[in-house]
Amino acid sequence: MKGKHVISITSRKATYRLELERKISVLKGNSGTGKSSLIRLISEYLEYGKQSGVKLLTDPVVSLSVLTNTSDWSEILASVHDTVLFIDEDVRYLYSESFQRELWAADCYAVIVSRSGRFAALPYSISGIYELVTEKRGINTATTMYRLYEEERDRGYFDLVLTEDSNSGFEWFSFLADKAGIHCISSGGKSSVFTSLLQHKGGKILVFADGAAFGAEMERVYQYTQLHPETTMLYLPESFEWLILRSGILHDEEIRTVLASPSDYIDSRLYFSWEQFFSAYLTEKSKDTVYQYSKTKLNSVLTHEHCIAKMLQVIENG
Repeated sequence: MKGKHVISITSRKATYRLELERKISVLKGNSGTGKSSLIRLISEYLEYGKQSGVKLLTDPVVSLSVLTNTSDWSEILASVHDTVLFIDEDVRYLYSESFQRELWAADCYAVIVSRSGRFAALPYSISGIYELVTEKRGINTATTMYRLYEEERDRGYFDLVLTEDSNSGFEWFSFLADKAGIHCISSGGKSSVFTSLLQHKGGKILVFADGAAFGAEMERVYQYTQLHPETTMLYLPESFEWLILRSGILHDEEIRTVLASPSDYIDSRLYFSWEQFFSAYLTEKSKDTVYQYSKTKLNSVLTHEHCIAKMLQVIENG
């Protein structure tokens, strides 16, 4: 499954509009924001059709399904095709690693209602985390999904750069940090970023991580930044590979086309996260060039002044 899909659900008193473009979308928010009502309306439509009083509009090629505690999820995930699955947070197997890993390979998108979003085996994006916002329109309501986390920028000075990984991205940021006389460390993985923040209080910290797979860690890290806004800054691009592609170092018109609408090219059966796609895509596009990319070892060409300038321009301007 790939592409951007718009789903509209309308009942007698409420209208929902969802726009999905990634494998996983997580709906957060307090009780009473309409998350469970959304899944109830879809369930009623799937069971009773037009007799439910619910009107549902979506792409003709896309089907919808609701997983419940009684669903044979293993069989469903093995057989779905171009399907959007809706899962409420009270579904018990949602939190099992076996379910999360089988979801990886399924030909589907999934919309998960979850206040915590803590799914260790689902590397979903911070751009896939939404809240539902409802507007009153007479006796009716209109509910739309909005991204919960918006990008922040700060061009100030940092005492420490904290990266998620210890591979090429860490090596590149370490090179820049050394030139600026700043310390750079790796947390050793996205699940350790929060712990590393707690261990390095005192200076001003810039956190770099792959936003395309950082969703499960985002809430607690974001809350930390809100408690320490003067000393903590997040830079969470899709991935380090995306940063290189976006910089224009590789002169390729196809790259610009793909980056303009990634969901049209990223098949959810092959790439669970956009980070996986960008890594494979950069490896392919840079093959047999001076910019040949390796995730485990930084190509020294990327530390040349013209490369650094182009990549920093992306960091500063987006």
